[in-house]
Amino acid sequence: MRFSNCRSITRMAVLLVCLAVPAWAGASGAQSQDKSVQAGASARLPEEILKRSTAFFAAPPFMTAETVYEDVVKGGEQGYFIVSLQSRADFAKGHVPGAVNIPFDEITEGKSLALLPRDKTIVLTCDDGHRSMVASLYFNQLGYSATTMPMGLSHWNRAQSAAPYTASAGYPASTENKEAAPGRKIPVVPGTGAKGDELITQRTKAVLASGKPLFMDRAELYREEAKDGGKGVFVVSIQRPEDYAMGHVPGAVNIPYSQIATVESLGKLPTDRKIVVVCYIGHIGAAVTLMLNQLGYDAYDLRFGTMGWNDTTEGLGKMKGFLLSLGQDNNYPVEGEKTK
Repeated sequence: MRFSNCRSITRMAVLLVCLAVPAWAGASGAQSQDKSVQAGASARLPEEILKRSTAFFAAPPFMTAETVYEDVVKGGEQGYFIVSLQSRADFAKGHVPGAVNIPFDEITEGKSLALLPRDKTIVLTCDDGHRSMVASLYFNQLGYSATTMPMGLSHWNRAQSAAPYTASAGYPASTENKEAAPGRKIPVVPGTGAKGDELITQRTKAVLASGKPLFMDRAELYREEAKDGGKGVFVVSIQRPEDYAMGHVPGAVNIPYSQIATVESLGKLPTDRKIVVVCYIGHIGAAVTLMLNQLGYDAYDLRFGTMGWNDTTEGLGKMKGFLLSLGQDNNYPVEGEKTK
């Protein structure tokens, strides 16, 4: 009897083990599959972001305040949809007439995207144009047609801008060419299995929710470059090569904005230092900064770019006169509480 009980217990134990093995194997298989999905998503991220950014940086979209005023505000052109990225409080005080308010920190929300038309050009405005370019890249990545009003309210009506352009700092510019070593690896961002628009929105939302500033003031960069020979920052000028040769922020390497959305260009960027992106007036640099942060870099846009650093340098290129004019105030009319 005892022998029979022992044998029964043994058989029962074997049966339980046999039943447990498939469950264990299934769990292991599921974990392996999850890791495979995450690895695939991580690998897909750079490809997806670069693919959706290439056309944008080939011809960054802008629409001047003068054109917006004459064609849209005064002319009533129906093919445009103006969006102000101001805070609700600032929007209430004064904004471009006819604009719809989507606060910058809410651009990735479903309710915000639901306001955007697919059959019109979205004209983005903000205090200084920088956040508009961040939003412009994101919206264009999602397939919208979005353009930026250069210098935003600072050029439209400076009194309404919470962050207007201020005179150039007059810091020294350099003509020395500095090369970046190629072959660096792109950061690995943990994947979640998201694809397409969901992936783009997920990464953009993570960047905006991180609390990390996207912009750096020229005085801060000047101080950073003075510390330890500037080892704490990696400055990237995205000027055209011919403009870079005429004048740029000292120590900057040159990766033209039309070439920035490539694996080869990303291979020149470090993953262990702050990357400061410098363009002409800080706008294209703002879009590049978003893309780099989407990819996992620690990147910052230099506010007002080369013009804010030194507005006398020939590094501003053939458009120098036009760029300098953006620092002026048009004093165009606004809508808001102050106008009622």
